[in-house]
Order: sequence, then structure tokens, then C-alpha cells
Amino acid sequence: MAVENRGYTLSATERKTQVTAEKVFLKPMSLYISGIASKAVAELVDSLGPAEACTLTVTNNNNGISVDRNFSTQTLLTTPAVAADAVKELINIVRGYDEEEDNNVCGW
Repeated sequence: MAVENRGYTLSATERKTQVTAEKVFLKPMSLYISGIASKAVAELVDSLGPAEACTLTVTNNNNGISVDRNFSTQTLLTTPAVAADAVKELINIVRGYDEEEDNNVCGW
């Protein structure tokens, strides 16, 4: 039986108003490419409009595991190198939880 890939969701949330913009990536490994990751974050932040502080979130839609990182300013989040590194870091954390679940059959 084939399992449907629901991909990963990358989202940006303006912390004061809780307005969120998100995009689903069926092939999240493409976000390891710095240019793609920073462009994706910039597009999300642009759709939020002016904001003070933001939260960047990566969610594995297959199992619901989600991690986020807070940014004190929108400008910091839209800095290409910072955005790309943050996306990679969040994906690695989510993938780490995935691997832990695969190896930990007892639930400990």
C-alpha cells in the first residue's frame, strides 16, 4: 500500500496579529538550496505585509511534527542568509524527530 506524501509546510506568522502565510513543499529537500529557501521565506513575509516580530515554522504534514523559530524583526527574517539557514535548521530538527520515531518502537 502506497503512502501519500503530504510534504512539508513552510509558514511565517506575524506574532502580534497572528496573521500567517504558508506554502506546502512536496519535495522539501529543495529548501536545502539557499536561493530557493530564502526566496520562499521572502514570498511568505511579503504576503504578511509590514510586521514587527515573526515566527518561521516548518511542519511535516505526514506526521504533524512542527518546529518554529522566532525572529525579533521582519528585516532579520528576510535577510537571505539568515532565512536559508533557519529553514535548513528547522527541516533538520523535524527530520531528526522523524528518525527518532523510526528507531524508537517502544515510545520512549
